[in-house]
Amino acid sequence: MLFFAKVYHFMALNVLLAYIPLELSFHFKKATKQLFFLLGMFWLLFYPNAPYLFTDFFHLEQLPIYHGMNQLFGQSLSAWLSFSLLTIGICVYGYLGMATLITIIKECYRRGLFKSRWHGVIFVIVINALSSLAIFVGRFDRLHSVHLLTKPIQTIQIIFLQWSVDKGLFIILLTGLQLILFASIIGVRALDSEVDGEKLY
Repeated sequence: MLFFAKVYHFMALNVLLAYIPLELSFHFKKATKQLFFLLGMFWLLFYPNAPYLFTDFFHLEQLPIYHGMNQLFGQSLSAWLSFSLLTIGICVYGYLGMATLITIIKECYRRGLFKSRWHGVIFVIVINALSSLAIFVGRFDRLHSVHLLTKPIQTIQIIFLQWSVDKGLFIILLTGLQLILFASIIGVRALDSEVDGEKLY
């Protein structure tokens, strides 16, 4: 993206931010209890960057591929290269980042923090709802994860104290979308576990 994309250079940063929760998840298993909670906090801070990537599909309109109402598609290879790079970044790191939710759930069960299956289900719903809230403020209020560190009070006020009907409906819609995407990840893992004889939880 950084070297070949003519349109979507900004996606290099978006993909990097979506990689952070993936990198953090690699260290969950060997972390001490205190370090696990610290990593978990940073994971929660950066996790929304993964599903946020899927909203970047709106940037496809910048490409000169679709020529109006005549439904003809242009054959510009550079435009289709940009399309490919955007799609790869969104799908690969969107799904890999969201899959870290499985990693942290399994670790919570292993450490005895979750006792029943319902704990995991509730955790998924809450994380996806918080993530949808973060996506809203990121997309419409132009806030980023780092703002919680640089401007914490102002950022928290915008996130939790400024509400509207559209904001609530957006969160419900995006939470449903994330649950469907997460279910597809679970489905792929379930198919793989049938082969390996491994249980997800």
